Amino acid sequence: MKFNRELKVGIFAIIVIAVSWWGIKWLGGQNLLKQSNTYSVYFDDVTGLMESSRVNMRGVAVGNVQEIELLGDSVKVDIAIERYYAKMIPSNSIAEIASAGLMGGMQISILQGDAEDSIEDGAVLRGRMKPDMIATLAEQGGELIEGLNRTVEGVNELIEGNSTAITQLVANLESMTSSIDGIIRSSASDIEGAMDDLSTFTSTLAANTGRIESMLSNVDKVTTDLAEADFVGQLSTAVSSINAILAAVDEGQGSVGKLLTDDNLYVSLNEAGENLALLLEDLKANPKRYVHFSLFGKSDAQIAEKEAKKAAKAEAKAAKKAAKGGVVEE
Repeated sequence: MKFNRELKVGIFAIIVIAVSWWGIKWLGGQNLLKQSNTYSVYFDDVTGLMESSRVNMRGVAVGNVQEIELLGDSVKVDIAIERYYAKMIPSNSIAEIASAGLMGGMQISILQGDAEDSIEDGAVLRGRMKPDMIATLAEQGGELIEGLNRTVEGVNELIEGNSTAITQLVANLESMTSSIDGIIRSSASDIEGAMDDLSTFTSTLAANTGRIESMLSNVDKVTTDLAEADFVGQLSTAVSSINAILAAVDEGQGSVGKLLTDDNLYVSLNEAGENLALLLEDLKANPKRYVHFSLFGKSDAQIAEKEAKKAAKAEAKAAKKAAKGGVVEE
């Protein structure tokens, strides 16, 4: 079968038109190769919204605007959403017109609801307008500028009402500055002397760096020796022993503990002291009862007693000799 030239041109033109139409739809955000669900949304005003505008859900493009139609007091907007994403849209979701960015333009954002069932194809979504971000910033900027103006006016009023005080304050600051300058000038020599002394001190430190390092080394050595000798442990042990001794004394153990805690010992010592005092008083009153002495030698009784002892010894010796010899002379 042979095709004439006109038929070939017609087929080619149809293909070009179909591809162009598909390309236009694709550039408008609608992919004809994917199946979509269509929903209707009613708004009071859609200024800035255009056909083929994006439809986003959580920042992801899920469809586009198909048609915008004015119906009395409201505007009907038909949107197409890919069926894959349509299953994720609950029945109580909201379609919100919002700014597409700082460069202008509007888009529709799907705010997912919390219903368990998803919206059906051809259903109507509830729509609302979101305040324009630029307009909101402009409004807030206006409020900020107005607040700044009020602040500046308040500062001006404060300055005007206290101009005399501010002038006096400036004068006082100038006087204070002059006084400080005079003090610094009058004390310049003292300051220089102090700086010289500081320089001398630093020089002395630098000259004695070796000694200082030696002292620090000795201190470090002492601390090391103490650590190696377990000085802290020994001191802790000694303190523990002292605490144990004090505890034993407090409990009345040992001689010192009994001395401190036994009342009987205290009473006995007290009675001994009292007896000693009485003895001393009696000794003073009757010394002859306790001490016997003579200024001119021995007494007669002592001499007689001594002679009797000598006679007894002589008799004993004579008896021993008679016993040995066997004869006793008369």
